[in-house]
Amino acid sequence: MTGPVVMLDGAQFRRAPGHWQILLAQRLCDEGIEVSYPLLPDLDDPDVDQWCKAFRRHIDPDTIVIAHGLSAHCWTRLAADGGPVPVARRVLLVAPPGPGRRPWADPTPDPDLTALRPLSVEPPTIVVARDDPWLGGHIPDAPADSGVRVITLPTGGHLNETSGLGTWAPAHHWALTGDWPTPHDDDEPDCTPWALTDVVGPGELAAVLARLHRPHGRRLGIAITPGVSTDATAQVATILTAAGVTPDRRMALIPPSPTREGLDTNEIAYFVDRYGHEYTTVVTTDIEVPDPASLHDPLIAAGCHLVRIPAIP
Repeated sequence: MTGPVVMLDGAQFRRAPGHWQILLAQRLCDEGIEVSYPLLPDLDDPDVDQWCKAFRRHIDPDTIVIAHGLSAHCWTRLAADGGPVPVARRVLLVAPPGPGRRPWADPTPDPDLTALRPLSVEPPTIVVARDDPWLGGHIPDAPADSGVRVITLPTGGHLNETSGLGTWAPAHHWALTGDWPTPHDDDEPDCTPWALTDVVGPGELAAVLARLHRPHGRRLGIAITPGVSTDATAQVATILTAAGVTPDRRMALIPPSPTREGLDTNEIAYFVDRYGHEYTTVVTTDIEVPDPASLHDPLIAAGCHLVRIPAIP
């Protein structure tokens, strides 16, 4: 199970409607995940020490932290406050302001990003946009061996309500799995969707599903298509049983259209659109889905993975 999740505000952030943190918190709650949104002190005149103390009051080593703006910057200060570590299970730091863009005198240099690693059980992730005016051109840079992942988006500004991110599917994916998905680039025809995993051999399916299937809330099942072999179906059933659910109830067969002989991507897209909120993954074959590009948007919207396995002749 995922959670609990703690959302941390930026300075003067009044939880504006349309901000991805608000929408993501609502989505996670709808999925049965515990989410808290503590009120930080003195939003109009923040004090870094008081904010750090508030973080420690509301967070423990089992917590998943999603911080935006000034909270993301304040998180780095926990590395120097002498408190116990790890502070949280894993951490997503979005759009931390760069030097000179913070609402307090900040004479000390920014801590080395490697100092972030001990603060969380799992490696932390930082996400910024190159055109964020609050970065001041300061793009975070972490050494390859630091254990800190930095995601630099080409656009998005301060990644707030004006960025139009909705529930921000990559952040939702990260909250559930700890992985920030590789962005899909429509300008690159050979680029596959981040929600797609190709399995080389049928025997690898169980290992892939063990990584991807993270049941939570109402999202408990795995869907398969008619071309999935008996052996692969048995592997799906094993994963569902290990997750504590009954395969007969939580493994769905996506039916083909009655007007066609076989399944095509339209049926999968329809199923995902209608029922995707109940499933973590759709397992199909490379014959039924030779080109997964058309399924990218429905999968992203539903928060589902697509796993393709070789069809057995």
